[in-house]
Amino acid sequence: MSNTAPKRPIGAKKFVLLHHGRCYRDSFHYRIGANAEIVRLESDDLSTQHPNSIGIQLMGDFDKEPVPADQLQALKDLLLDLKLRYPAVQIGAHRQVRGDRKTTCPGRRFPMRELREWADTHLLDQRDDVLREVIESQYRP
Repeated sequence: MSNTAPKRPIGAKKFVLLHHGRCYRDSFHYRIGANAEIVRLESDDLSTQHPNSIGIQLMGDFDKEPVPADQLQALKDLLLDLKLRYPAVQIGAHRQVRGDRKTTCPGRRFPMRELREWADTHLLDQRDDVLREVIESQYRP
C-alpha cells in the first residue's frame, strides 16, 4: 500500500523532473523503459510527488551505467512534446529538488549538463520547426 497523498490537480507546470529507475519515489507521469518505450502513468493534470512538475522516470541505474542512446532519444522526443504543450516548462534533475533525503537521482552518469545544453538550443529549434510546420500547413491549398 502506498503512503502517497491523493492525487490533486497540478496547476501550472513549471518543471519536468527526471528520475532513474532506482529512485525511491513511487509516482511519475511517464516512464521510459530500457527498450525506450514511453508509457504514460498519470495524467499531466494530476500532481504526483513534486508540485507543479511533471515526473519522468527512466529505467536504469545511471549511477553505474550511462543512459542508452535510444532511451535518451525517447526522452528528447517526450521533452519536445511536453515543451509544445507547456512552453514555460524547464528541465531539472530530481537531485536539484530539496527533499527528505540526499539523492544522486537521475544518476551520476546521467548526462544532465548535455541535456540542458540540448534543451537550451536544439529543443527550442525543434519546437519552432514543429510550430512553423503547423502554421504553414494551415495556408497550403
